[in-house]
Amino acid sequence: MRSVAGDDDDNGGEHGTGLRRGTTYSWTNPKLQTKDSAKQRGNHTESSVSEREYKRIQFGGCGSILVHSGTSSRVTSLQHTGLSLWSAAYVMSYYIDDMWNQDIKCSNNELNKWTVLDLGAGLGLCSAVAAKHGMNIISTDSDSQALVLLEENVRRNCNEDNGKISVHTLDWIAAAKQSDMTTNPVFEKLEKYGGSDLVILSDVIYSATKPAWKALIVLLQKLRSQRMRLLCNSPATVERKRCDSTDTPASDPLVLLSYTQRRRDMSPQDEAEFFTMLRNAGMEAVLVPPGHIPHGETYMLTTLFELRWVN
Repeated sequence: MRSVAGDDDDNGGEHGTGLRRGTTYSWTNPKLQTKDSAKQRGNHTESSVSEREYKRIQFGGCGSILVHSGTSSRVTSLQHTGLSLWSAAYVMSYYIDDMWNQDIKCSNNELNKWTVLDLGAGLGLCSAVAAKHGMNIISTDSDSQALVLLEENVRRNCNEDNGKISVHTLDWIAAAKQSDMTTNPVFEKLEKYGGSDLVILSDVIYSATKPAWKALIVLLQKLRSQRMRLLCNSPATVERKRCDSTDTPASDPLVLLSYTQRRRDMSPQDEAEFFTMLRNAGMEAVLVPPGHIPHGETYMLTTLFELRWVN
């Protein structure tokens, strides 16, 4: 078990160690261990589902977040990447925590609560931060194992003044093909809130998700269309500053993408293909300056973007 500091992905060894400046720790609950909690298979060790890790992460704005994670990512299969905490989730979480911490009024009353949609939420660190800031949260994932921990983590970390929380399974490809989005549970929930104010995309762009990239972009367009339609009936929206201090257009969701470069997992050509798809859809990726991200210097391979519509 990794007992000190940091997430479980490939950013851990960037500086020669896996340490994270004391911002996190992990702990394996001995009550959840069984005699066969580790089974040898060939040269690999497979941890049982009963062995879980708890990680506590400290944030400058919302304070402490406790996350119940899956087994170590060193043995997590590609089919269950949502059971690990990755660098992109830390970068995204630190950024949105700082963003809301600077804009204290955002959670002071119901009218100023943001509606946050987390696509591919995994263990829900980003959603948990949003919940602790009192936002309305709609967290989604397609992994049934991750969904159980996702809901647990979001609800554990909500505060007394919390907004509404819901967790849903969402298949991007299936949802993108739907002609009537009002029958989709996620869009139905968003309908009640006036659409999404913030869409979180944390580490969802890698080789295994490539077949769903086009569907993801279609979903973003559908989310924008929904917001534009609902805006006609209820023009009041929360103020959402972008990284360059300009206002996000009222008709658009603020979309944040945290992305980790993994050359062993995705080639430069694949990476360029995704951003080309964005441009072809009338969107651009704007780099969030690393200096705007608390502890950003720790995650050198992870980049945060705002995805904006250009028309």
